[in-house]
Amino acid sequence: MTDRIDVGVAGATGMVGSRLLGLLREHPWFRLAEVGASQRSAGRTLAEALPPEEAHLPESMLALVLKDPGETWKSPLILSALPAPVAEHVEVTLAEAGHVVVSNASAHRMRPDVPLVIPEVNASHLELLDNQPWSGALVTNPNCAVAGLALALAPLHRSFGIERVMVTTFQAISGAGRPGPEADDFLDNVVPFIQGEEEKVAQEPLKILGAPAVAGGAVAGRGAAGIVSADFPISATCARVPVSHGHLLSISVELATKATPAEAAAAITGYASAIEDLALPSAPARALVVTEAAGRPQPKLDRDAEDGMAVTVGRLRACDVLDLKFLALAHNLSRGAAGAALLNAELCHATGVVSTRGLEAAAQ
Repeated sequence: MTDRIDVGVAGATGMVGSRLLGLLREHPWFRLAEVGASQRSAGRTLAEALPPEEAHLPESMLALVLKDPGETWKSPLILSALPAPVAEHVEVTLAEAGHVVVSNASAHRMRPDVPLVIPEVNASHLELLDNQPWSGALVTNPNCAVAGLALALAPLHRSFGIERVMVTTFQAISGAGRPGPEADDFLDNVVPFIQGEEEKVAQEPLKILGAPAVAGGAVAGRGAAGIVSADFPISATCARVPVSHGHLLSISVELATKATPAEAAAAITGYASAIEDLALPSAPARALVVTEAAGRPQPKLDRDAEDGMAVTVGRLRACDVLDLKFLALAHNLSRGAAGAALLNAELCHATGVVSTRGLEAAAQ
C-alpha cells in the first residue's frame, strides 16, 4: 500500500468533517484530494469556511475549494459527514457514480443491503456489498452512542449470550454537531431527550451484533441477502449533559449464560478483534479497556484512551435486577464518528473494496 488513495470529504466544514480533515493530514494510506460542504459554502476555500479554531491544517489542505456535494467527484473514496437529510440522496448518487462511500450519517444505516460496521465486531458484514445495486459501494458506521454500546456488548454476547439490555446515555454537547445547542440549555442542567436518539440506540446494535444470512435463512457465505439481527430487546434513555466530548453509558445486561463480574471482565479484556491481522492505521491496540478504579471511567480522564478509539468499561458489578451492570465511555468524535468512519474506510481498502469498486470507477 505504498500508493496513497485520493479521498474526498463531504460535509467537511461540520464538526465530524473537520475532525476527519485532521485525521487525514498525515494518513499513510489516504490523501485528501476533494472537499464538499453546503451550497452556501461551495466555492470558498477551506481556509475561508472553517472556524478559526479548526483552521490548523496544512496550506495544501486549506487551499482546497469546497464543492456542492451533489457535484461530480473524482476521488474513488468519499468520506461522508453530511447531515442525514442531505446524505439520503447524495450518498446513493455517489455510489451509483462508482465511488466507495463511507458514511457517518444515519440515513442508510438500517437499509438491508448496507453494512453497519464496527470493524472489530462485524467486519464480515462487508459481504452485503455484493447485493448493492451500484457500481460503487456504501458502508456506514453507527450512531456515536451505539459505537460504545455495541463494542462493549460484543464480547458478552459472544461469550455468554444476551437476553436483554437497559441503557441510559449521558451524551456530550459535541454530539449535537455545529453550531450545537445553546449554552444556556446546559447551565445547571441536563436535557433528558435527544430527538431520534433512543430509537437508534435500541435498533443499531442488534444489526451490528447480528449474523449475515442468505436466502432461505442459512447463515454465512458470500452473497448474504441481509442481516439476521441479534434477538434481544434494548431499552434506551438518552440525555445530553454539559460535557464537551465523551459519551458515558450506564448499562445493565441479562445474560443467557450467567457470569460473574470477574468472568465478564475477562471476556471483555480478552476479546479478540476481527481485524487484528489487517494492521489498519487507525485501529487501537486495545479496542476495549477495563478499569477497576471506583470512580472511572470519566470523560475528562478516559475519553482519549488509545487516541480516542478505545471504549473504556468500568464499575463492572452484579445487578440486583438483571445480571450485570457497568459503565462504558467512548469519545463521540473519534470512536463514535470521524475515527469510526476512517477505520471503516481503511477496512474497505485493506479488504479490496476500494480497488475493485472505487478505483475502477475513477479510472473510467
